[in-house]
Amino acid sequence: MKKRSFLLPSGLRPIGFVLFLTGLILLFLRYQFNYKPDFLNLKVFAFYAYYIESRIFSMITNQMVEEVAGILFLSGKFLIAFTKEKEELEEYDFLRLKSFFITAYLSLFYLIFTLLFFFGFGFVGALTFFMGFWLISYIFAFRFLLFRYKRTLIIQ
Repeated sequence: MKKRSFLLPSGLRPIGFVLFLTGLILLFLRYQFNYKPDFLNLKVFAFYAYYIESRIFSMITNQMVEEVAGILFLSGKFLIAFTKEKEELEEYDFLRLKSFFITAYLSLFYLIFTLLFFFGFGFVGALTFFMGFWLISYIFAFRFLLFRYKRTLIIQ
């Protein structure tokens, strides 16, 4: 019986890097240079919006550069994290599982740290950073474990 894989094709990884870098550059431009292109000032539906007043289930006008950049950034990291290797081995499944556990521990420590030391809008910023933290930590954990695994194969 053929084993089912939930991983994406390896050819999507370069697209992931392009999306990731595009999102990263857009976020950098937005927060370093206050870049807000006019074409991203759009009317959108909001479940909840709070600026000067609170609005629920209504249409609002919003500058969408942060949202577009965030979607590109997170989508890119997702493609980088969950695509197959060019030569996929069964042993990589164990490395992926181990990476998930490492990520779970790091995420828990990060959240406890932010609960103890970040307050007010600083906490909101820390939670926003967390949206991408778990994917980055998973990617680094898997790449590190994969590097170690391949190194032990070469040494033997």
